[in-house]
Amino acid sequence: MPTSPPSQESLPATLPAPCPTQPVAGRPVGDDPPVFNWTPVPDAARYRVQIASTEAFDAIHYDELMDRGTALALEAVLPDDVTTACWRVRAETTGEERSAWSDPAHFAVAAATTDSGKEALRVDASPVPLHPDSQDTPVDQGAVPFSWEGIPEATGYQLQVAPSEDFASPSVDVTVDQTTAVTLYDVLSLEVTAFSWRVRALFRDAEPGPWSDALSFAVAPPREDEDALATEADDPRSTARATGPVEQARTSGTFSVTVALITVLSFVAVILLIYFAG
Repeated sequence: MPTSPPSQESLPATLPAPCPTQPVAGRPVGDDPPVFNWTPVPDAARYRVQIASTEAFDAIHYDELMDRGTALALEAVLPDDVTTACWRVRAETTGEERSAWSDPAHFAVAAATTDSGKEALRVDASPVPLHPDSQDTPVDQGAVPFSWEGIPEATGYQLQVAPSEDFASPSVDVTVDQTTAVTLYDVLSLEVTAFSWRVRALFRDAEPGPWSDALSFAVAPPREDEDALATEADDPRSTARATGPVEQARTSGTFSVTVALITVLSFVAVILLIYFAG
């Protein structure tokens, strides 16, 4: 498998890191071949995916550049004795820009899993959603950060975002590994300004836990116009263009006052000359 040269590995991360969404939470892979998915990153042209036996990624079984949602036959890349695998992903541009690696996500190899007949411990407690909520200022619709208090025994979480609290048609329905924070980029509709969200814990060998209470939050359109105005204001030439008419008006006013004053003084001097000459 192709790998990046050491020089590329040493480059600083300039993009936000994606977040693995499938497969995660240590659960068996149900698709054959499985489909790997992650949250998109703005300006990313491709993604690099690695699969290993451990979180240290010291023995990498798969290392490849791929587009989002590319299918992969695991039996072709994992040794027969591997029962649980880890994977991670990072974003890259067509140039040399890239993100940091995501946190590792875990999944079980379906062919190697066995049913022990014992359901793993599940805590009937829901995560506590923290942000965003209705008390916060509206968040940028193009980049919405979510965070919650985790459940110690959870192997992952399911996050839903909807335009109403009934969650009948969620706008977002993703699963993540053991992280308790995720930022979603450019996934919420620009036509809706208020959303609700909730989260629940996932367990490897048990049913998901209960949903948390729903939190509502407001969103604001992406600040592209504000950023453009700020950029123009930071440009000295743009600033000069913006202030030019004002400065010109001030200069013209000063000039007019000066001309008027000279005219008055000239008139007074002529009167004085006539008076003394007579």
